[in-house]
Amino acid sequence: MKAEKKLSPKVKALYEAVEELIFENIDVKEIKVSDITERAGIGKGTAYEYFRNKEEIISSAMLYHIDLICRQMIEKLEELKDFPKTMQLLLCCMDEEIKKRDCLVQFIHLLSDNGLIGKVLQKKIKERNQELCMPKDVIAHMIQVGIENGDINKELPLDYVSMEIASRVLIYIIYITDDDKNGCSRQQMHRLVCDAMCKALK
Repeated sequence: MKAEKKLSPKVKALYEAVEELIFENIDVKEIKVSDITERAGIGKGTAYEYFRNKEEIISSAMLYHIDLICRQMIEKLEELKDFPKTMQLLLCCMDEEIKKRDCLVQFIHLLSDNGLIGKVLQKKIKERNQELCMPKDVIAHMIQVGIENGDINKELPLDYVSMEIASRVLIYIIYITDDDKNGCSRQQMHRLVCDAMCKALK
């Protein structure tokens, strides 16, 4: 796994402040530098010693948290050698880590956003690609397990397999962020998502 980067205490405080604000369902576009520094307990000027603007603080914080979430997921996945179970674990992690899931949802939204924060986030991902642990790395680990165990057809292109898994995860994100579940329990949805994905990849 890629090495985790060490942070200064002040930068970590800024990142945690951004995470807390996101957990309170504040749209990242509405967050101000003063909101972040106040929550972090440091002066506004201190934030500018490390970052040029609000967009850099927020995009760097989101990358830090996504990296952390993905590292934790891969650690859990490494204990499993069964592809369907890796998908079930991924869905269970999303159920358990509701706050982190909200961060993930905003992160995914910003990847396709043309606003300032989205552009800075996309640029940082390209610059730091080699050192970050991202959702694609979680999916790559799942694919490796699936191919080794014969759960994934080796003849299928890896790009297709990646997109199939990612699309099933997005379907589940839509389900858990919808307040009206229409009588489908999470256990039922886990089974339906996993069964459909396994059939598509055989």
